[in-house]
Amino acid sequence: MAVAPPPPPAIVIPPRPMPPAGAFATMAIPHMSAQGVRQTVNAGISQDQAIWNLRSGLNVAALNCLRAEHAALVENYRTFLKRHTRQLAATNNALTKEFRNKHGRSYRDQQDAYMTRVYNYFALPPVLPEFCEVAHQLSFEAAQAKPGELNVFAQQALPRMEAVYEKFFSAYEQYRVDLAAWDARYGGGGSRTMDATYGASTNMVAGSN
Repeated sequence: MAVAPPPPPAIVIPPRPMPPAGAFATMAIPHMSAQGVRQTVNAGISQDQAIWNLRSGLNVAALNCLRAEHAALVENYRTFLKRHTRQLAATNNALTKEFRNKHGRSYRDQQDAYMTRVYNYFALPPVLPEFCEVAHQLSFEAAQAKPGELNVFAQQALPRMEAVYEKFFSAYEQYRVDLAAWDARYGGGGSRTMDATYGASTNMVAGSN
């Protein structure tokens, strides 16, 4: 009597890849340029815009980083605003001129729309916990930066903020690669995805403009 062959080994299917940091399954990630520069709101901007975006990032942190270990953020941000009042005012005026020269009559709408994107960018929920750690450290440095030298400080501080987002974007791109490979091998379509929409608070810390 013939002996039946043993059954084939069971195929163990690994878990379907999940987005990093609890992000939505579908998100729009800024693309890389041909020069290898991620096209975020901080790419290719003027020196004045870099100062203002740094200020905006610290403002987002002061509003959203509410854990006890980040308690110094609000006071550091207020100190930063007071210490650098003159340069921030001059920067704001320079940016108004920059947008007016570029966009003409629609400059105010263009500037408001851009700054909304900046605030939304820094308030990206999956990145916020790590961003708060970096912003907390930077808030001490910003409060002690020499008056009149924010351009120098922004050159090294803004990239440190950006590094947190680049880490997430790279992880998300790897998730897409891993997900495509999993779906190709095991079959996909079993999960519901959602488009991500992120809003930034329109409130401002007392003493900010």
